[in-house]
Amino acid sequence: MNSALNRETGVNAACGEVNHFNDGQSLGPGELPRLPKLPSLTGSRFWAAFLVFLFHSSLPSDLAPFADANIQHIFTVMVGKAGWLGVSYFFILSGFIMVWSAKNNDTPGDFYLRRFAKIYPTHCLTWVMAFIIGATSLYQYKLWSVNLLLLNTWFDDVHYFFVGNRPSWSLCIEAMFYLSFPFLFRVMKAIPAKFDLPGLIAVTAASLLVQTGIYLWVEPNHMMGAFPISQQHFWVSYIFPPARIFEFLAGMFAARLLINGRALVLSKTASLAILAATYVGAMYIPYQFSMSVVFIIPVCLLIISMAGDDLKTRKTVLNNQTSVWLGEISYAFYMVHFLVLFYFLNLTAGRKFSLPEGIALIAVALVLSVSLASFMYKYFEVPVMKLILEKCRTKALVIVRKPS
Repeated sequence: MNSALNRETGVNAACGEVNHFNDGQSLGPGELPRLPKLPSLTGSRFWAAFLVFLFHSSLPSDLAPFADANIQHIFTVMVGKAGWLGVSYFFILSGFIMVWSAKNNDTPGDFYLRRFAKIYPTHCLTWVMAFIIGATSLYQYKLWSVNLLLLNTWFDDVHYFFVGNRPSWSLCIEAMFYLSFPFLFRVMKAIPAKFDLPGLIAVTAASLLVQTGIYLWVEPNHMMGAFPISQQHFWVSYIFPPARIFEFLAGMFAARLLINGRALVLSKTASLAILAATYVGAMYIPYQFSMSVVFIIPVCLLIISMAGDDLKTRKTVLNNQTSVWLGEISYAFYMVHFLVLFYFLNLTAGRKFSLPEGIALIAVALVLSVSLASFMYKYFEVPVMKLILEKCRTKALVIVRKPS
């Protein structure tokens, strides 16, 4: 679930206009221009994770705190697409940031090392925490072993879909993105800039075609329970990694459009209005299509508009110090929030509450999740990431310098 290292999205340079970024730079064949950093995209990551938090808090298996059935129904309807939108946002943002922060002297090995150091240690920590709070049983060794290896969404079995720390399923898909990025980026660099917009349209259309084919020709089986979709359709259309590659590619093309000065940069108000209208409209289309493909173009427009604010050095809520800090801890927040909700569900023994009490419970869970995420980020995620990078790079340097 995540984009490039946070240091690769901090504030660094100022651009007065959204235009080509190689102007005035002496670039060799195949070299990439030096691009300014985009703190608004860092800040936006927390709000995408917050959407996932709200979505999970509405599910009976995670919290669903309201005793009044009408209130609970309204809450569920309001945030019923928030989880799908939040995850889709992360997938598209990953593709965008991978292209935006690409380095001239980067190698696949170094890229993989950075991604591993950023993502995997926190996954392992929350994997252990899931055992501690009882979200996973030691006896389910077939399930938690494949989850530890980030392979569980490759299995067409509902028992494997959400194992242990449930949000970790999306890391299986992110891992596929990261493994494929060096190859995809090399291919994309060979595509002329004039084909960036057709490329974005093509991958969105391809996603729609794939989803339509699944909808029409995949035989449904048992229903998912919490969602009005069969297990078979849910797996092959939503959590089977290859089905989500189109969102990653869309983010890559969106980044190229902005880099090459060909992007439509709407105001943030306009792009948010389009996304909000899409969110409401998603409630009235077949459920399968409301989980990913419908959000691709609106999310791309929003990401470009937020990046445009940074390129024009415009101060906004998303690129202030607090928002950037929240964005920096967003991966830890995403990974720990379900464990907090699960803990509260068990602590209250599934009891339901009045509207004020239910809101208060969600607020407490949110504050605790943010607090834990902050602690994990400062004392685990960053130190372990630095340790892995330093140790592995030092070892590689020693090997290189070792006399034959």
